[in-house]
Amino acid sequence: MTDKQPQRTDDVSASTAGGGTNVLNSSGATPLGGGDMHRVVVGDATLQARIDGTEGPWVLLVHPLGADHTIWEATAAHLAGRYRVLRVDLRGHGKSDAPVGPYTMIQMADDIVALMDGLDVPQAHYVGLSIGGMVGQVLGVRYPERFHSLTLADTSSHTPLEAHPMWHERIGSVEAHGMAGVVDPTLNRWLTEPFRAAHPEVVEKIRAMVLATPVRGYVGASLAILGFDQADALSRIHCPTLVLVGDQDPGCPVDQARAIAEAIPGAQFEILQDAAHIGPIEQPERFHAILDAFLCRAACGSQCETP
Repeated sequence: MTDKQPQRTDDVSASTAGGGTNVLNSSGATPLGGGDMHRVVVGDATLQARIDGTEGPWVLLVHPLGADHTIWEATAAHLAGRYRVLRVDLRGHGKSDAPVGPYTMIQMADDIVALMDGLDVPQAHYVGLSIGGMVGQVLGVRYPERFHSLTLADTSSHTPLEAHPMWHERIGSVEAHGMAGVVDPTLNRWLTEPFRAAHPEVVEKIRAMVLATPVRGYVGASLAILGFDQADALSRIHCPTLVLVGDQDPGCPVDQARAIAEAIPGAQFEILQDAAHIGPIEQPERFHAILDAFLCRAACGSQCETP
């Protein structure tokens, strides 16, 4: 469904995503060694991605708004011994290009498939968090043959009209003050107060990640969220699907996540206790246990079928 012609540029080897020990890997998993960094041209943007692991099925990890691929460090370290793990910086984020927006969720989904084409990834298990989960919903409808399963974490199926003023306020704050205008409220939504108090080094790492997000990338992706409505299409997703949510997520509450799971045929629904918006950071052991069991069942239950 995409006419983008991906082009793969020179690969760059990296010993770690950020160099040295990554404080976002607090799960006890063995730290990642040398991963391969790739830059792939997808239409009007070049995306940066990292691959860890050399054997097994592909697992694709997609981050939230205002983050980058390094937020998945613990999950990548946990999976890389059994899977080939692909992490991407979405357009407008991390080291990927940030074209002037607005972006659309279909455009961002097409980016993902063009990236997979450019890296010779025929199919993958998809794991998306927040806006990553929104992109995943579009992929499950638009490219069902490319995904063995979908994991949709702390995400929404649409942006109601009553939420539009909030998003316009965030966009205006970023345009006026840069990412500093939204970083503290973002951290308060993403992580519970007890976790923030107990892990200041993790908070500072995520703060730096948010502050490094290009303003036009944040604005472009926020406009994609403003225009997002996949609620009526969820019944067309026919691959194994896991919906997870933190019990203290203020932006994507439990009832909203449950409604997504109920709308997708056969979807599994799980609640992470004592977690806000970023479950893989706050509750990595529980998040990984749920994900491991789901991926195992999904592998036994065959790949997605075209509706």
